[in-house]
Amino acid sequence: MQEILSKKNIGERIKELRVNNGLSQAFIANILNLSRSNYSQIELGNQYPTFNTLHEIATYYSKTYEWLLHGTAIEQSNETPEKIGLILNELETAFKSFSSSLKKLEHELNLVKSRKYKTRN
Repeated sequence: MQEILSKKNIGERIKELRVNNGLSQAFIANILNLSRSNYSQIELGNQYPTFNTLHEIATYYSKTYEWLLHGTAIEQSNETPEKIGLILNELETAFKSFSSSLKKLEHELNLVKSRKYKTRN
């Protein structure tokens, strides 16, 4: 079942960030290009922040949207460093192969061009 987003809980988390950082509503509202009154309504839980405002708050406090909206962080990937290393090695090998193919294609195109110009003269 999908969780219903609570304006009040989101506002409390946003207020907690501001207070813990010793900042005023006016200061944060200015950063967000909002009126202090509008920002206050978000903290009080009377309105949702817009996506842009949410993005700015998340960026300013180095938080995720998930944390701002739900109070929890997104689960980390189950990929182990070894598996990530293997994936990166495979990508690097594929890229080298692709680069090699492009060089061969470029060489073949140059040969075709040179033959084309020779037959015109």
